[in-house]
Amino acid sequence: GFIFVRFWCFSLAPSQVIGRAMLVKLYRHHGFRNRLSHAKVYTVSDREIAMDKSDLTLDHIGLWCSDLEASARRFSAMMHVEVEAGGRHQGQGTWNRLVGAVNGVYLELIARDPEQATAGSIVQAVGAQADLTSCLVAYRTSDLEGVYARAVKLGATSRGVQAMSRAGGDGTTISWCLLFLQHPDHPVLPFFIDWQSTPHPSSRLKPALSIGSPVFQSTDPDGLQQFLAGLGVRAQTVYGERPEIIASVRNGTVSASASGTRSLSTNGTEPE
Repeated sequence: GFIFVRFWCFSLAPSQVIGRAMLVKLYRHHGFRNRLSHAKVYTVSDREIAMDKSDLTLDHIGLWCSDLEASARRFSAMMHVEVEAGGRHQGQGTWNRLVGAVNGVYLELIARDPEQATAGSIVQAVGAQADLTSCLVAYRTSDLEGVYARAVKLGATSRGVQAMSRAGGDGTTISWCLLFLQHPDHPVLPFFIDWQSTPHPSSRLKPALSIGSPVFQSTDPDGLQQFLAGLGVRAQTVYGERPEIIASVRNGTVSASASGTRSLSTNGTEPE
């Protein structure tokens, strides 16, 4: 299924009181109707956005793969795109392949690396998740320490900023920093990335996909929306009994979606 969210925005004077949640309509297709039939969507209000001074923007989404090579072939056939080489995350126990998207965003296919014994943060968090299920949403920033400080004030914990690297396809080393957060009331959260002086991966990828804004499903969408807004993240949240991320991608007329419990599928079916 593919989720479409339509926003109605109004031009208001600064003196007018703007409600915290904007009115939206959530259109559901291909299997989401029952799950989200009574869903309420929360977004960051104009006032909260105006108050936020951060530079957070969507960086990439990740789909977990049970077998990277096999899943890459499956994804390529489903979406009619080329899946390009990625690399190994040494010390984290994962490796990846990448698909470019428009607007400087990309999709990451990520899996347990059979050549590494280490089980890093991502492997531990994903556990036994099914093939091609959405597991990651990353927001890009040049101020990870600022995000960390805001998160702590909002009740989150973290091991702090982590330096990461992997070998690039041309033999160079790609370096970046990550920030993972934990919150007792919100088990599924995005993480944050700073590419520092490294060229963004999307700069070398063919922009084959359009990636929709991720939707965060939660038993407390109101509280989650407030937490994300406090970090500077403009996010959509919906009610659901199981916290998870709903990701959607499109290539021309082919659209697909996945969640933390449902594998990627096009129009609710799988091609032969």
